[in-house]
Amino acid sequence: MPRSVLSSASLLAAAAAPALAQFPSSVVLPETGMRLSLLMVIYMSIVFFWLVVALFVYIGLFKSYHALRRSYRDLRKAVYQEGIEKVLMEEPLEQLVEFFRPRRWGDLDIIQEVLTESMRHLKGAPFDTLREVALKMGLIDHNLRRLSARSHHERGHALEALGLLRAPQAIVAIIDILDEETQDLRIVALRSLAAIGDPAALPYFVKACDGLPAPLLMRVASLMLEFGPISHRSIQRLINAHPEAFPPRILIPILKEIALDLEEARAR
Repeated sequence: MPRSVLSSASLLAAAAAPALAQFPSSVVLPETGMRLSLLMVIYMSIVFFWLVVALFVYIGLFKSYHALRRSYRDLRKAVYQEGIEKVLMEEPLEQLVEFFRPRRWGDLDIIQEVLTESMRHLKGAPFDTLREVALKMGLIDHNLRRLSARSHHERGHALEALGLLRAPQAIVAIIDILDEETQDLRIVALRSLAAIGDPAALPYFVKACDGLPAPLLMRVASLMLEFGPISHRSIQRLINAHPEAFPPRILIPILKEIALDLEEARAR
């Protein structure tokens, strides 16, 4: 064999050596692709496994936190629940206010919960006493501030509390948020206005009905009846504005209720 041919062959071998060194004779390119895919599957499986573990740990911690929070609130509620017995025993107002005064951070919301839960079931003098306690503790201002909270749940509780506290100073604030609230909170707000009982709020009941479905319109009409005979014109405007929501089977009971109110008004 000529020397020139041998020299050329040796040069080609020297040039190809680095490339061949990267792929040993035991490796086949298609198998290398399969190995990479398998490694990727294993890697993703490990990542997914630890993500699932982290999720379960988070859920466990979340449940534990809320269980501890619930048990703590129950313990604090039990402390202030004794004050309701003092109300029923007709203890002086000053002593009651002092007893219900918050002693720890976060107690104010717990005290409000105790007071409002009791006010739902009490009437007469005990109800008035609890309302006086709430007024002296500044719960009306507290709930007025909560009306601007981001939490839908917190705003709903504030609206409900203002209605239970019969707070006339809250009427303007409640009316101001009617157009901005969701349908369910709008009904809660109207229920609070009905509980406060100021007839000046009646025109806003009709205005707040824009966009409400028929079942909620009937609920609004029943709330307006709580104002007595003075609400009849506003109810008539509501029926005229949404006649499709008041078929005869719904309209007749409302008319009977209005007639009953008129008879009671004449009897007085």
